[in-house]
Amino acid sequence: MVNLSYFRLILYANVCLMLALDIRPEIYKYCRDKNRLITSKENDEYLLVEAEVNTTILLECHFCGYSDDNQPKIWHLQDLYQSQSVKEVDLGMDNNMSYNRIHVTLEYSLVIKSFQMSDKGIYRCHGQVGQEEEYKFNYRLEPVFKQKDISVEKGNITEWEKYHEVNMAPVTMRFSISTMSDLVEIREAGIILEVVSEWGLWSRCERCIRKIGFKTSRGYCRIKRHIDDALMKDRTSSVAKLFLKSPALPCRSILLMEQFPGISRATRYLPEFILEEKCKNCIKVKKKKKSRFKYKKRYVLAEGAHLAITCPESNLETLVVWRKDALLLKKGMGQSFRKKDPDPRVLVDTFATLYLVGVSHAEEGNYTCYVDNVNMMQVKVIVVSKSRLLTQAFLRHMGYLGFIFLLSSFCYCAGLVIVCRNKDKFKVKDFEEIEAKRKNLPKF
Repeated sequence: MVNLSYFRLILYANVCLMLALDIRPEIYKYCRDKNRLITSKENDEYLLVEAEVNTTILLECHFCGYSDDNQPKIWHLQDLYQSQSVKEVDLGMDNNMSYNRIHVTLEYSLVIKSFQMSDKGIYRCHGQVGQEEEYKFNYRLEPVFKQKDISVEKGNITEWEKYHEVNMAPVTMRFSISTMSDLVEIREAGIILEVVSEWGLWSRCERCIRKIGFKTSRGYCRIKRHIDDALMKDRTSSVAKLFLKSPALPCRSILLMEQFPGISRATRYLPEFILEEKCKNCIKVKKKKKSRFKYKKRYVLAEGAHLAITCPESNLETLVVWRKDALLLKKGMGQSFRKKDPDPRVLVDTFATLYLVGVSHAEEGNYTCYVDNVNMMQVKVIVVSKSRLLTQAFLRHMGYLGFIFLLSSFCYCAGLVIVCRNKDKFKVKDFEEIEAKRKNLPKF
């Protein structure tokens, strides 16, 4: 009984490990809007990115919705306070891009896997000699606390005004009159703080009824600072160092918690708001196919045959997963489904290509591939013996011959019928009459 319980525990642990290895991390993509509203040069210098620890972040080196121009670009990094010199981003050098924690895609987008506190800073992308620098593909990665206890409200502009009066205005007032030591120090340094909403990109027009739908924009909680030059005397203090180079900070900023915990506690759990507006440019939604997979294929293989399959719409940057009958096929590891043959017959290489080697009935089944968590292709593999294939070929050719014989017989019988129906047109002569006419023919 003890051994059975132990065996069940080991089996459960292995299943949990397999499920954990199959977790596909969510990628948070950021880009700059070409038609963004520019209030000031300082506020437009970079896009503020709330970066949670252990998340995957992708920074695009082109405008939102546009394709890359395929010109070489370089990513540079500078510290948040811009006190140190700019340097190139240290990229991973492994040939297999999936093994590199920081790498650049074919479209020159920067990917940072498992973001850490040491990855914070200002990232800039431009050409080798400064091309496209005026487009400001710049991002400020600010470490923030995880968004797990923060509520989100939703409504129109009128409801947002009420939300602002209830949640943000009181905190802004507190910053201006509170006697808390941190706030007093900040005000004496000539810095005025205000809690505002920074609006993200508008979504597509959704929930359309009669060509009228709704679009949404998320309002991110920000601590915006204003500088009173008359009061600011010391620009080298820790307060000035933080706020001079930070026009706005996330309300959930970890750095803010480390330097001014009182301010962080007042803003960290403030709810955010999703603004809704009506829109008319509805996009027609294509009807979903009945199949759960975009592509379907079927292969009939003879015993001992080989097959290589590539998952469509995949590249070096995408996460490709192969399964056989819901069983995960690990990359770089061969597997055998035969009891007496331990040699691997099913293999997925590092480029996510599936190989079937010397197949038998054990390799039959449904093989499915997934690209970035999208059901991409389903392949049904059927294995038959060589003798069966030869028999099927023989029967197929016999069918062709039978068809030809049937067609010839039909034509022969049709000719006989035609002759029988027109027999009156034929004059029958006896042999003697024919012989007499032959003798009377003139000689030449």
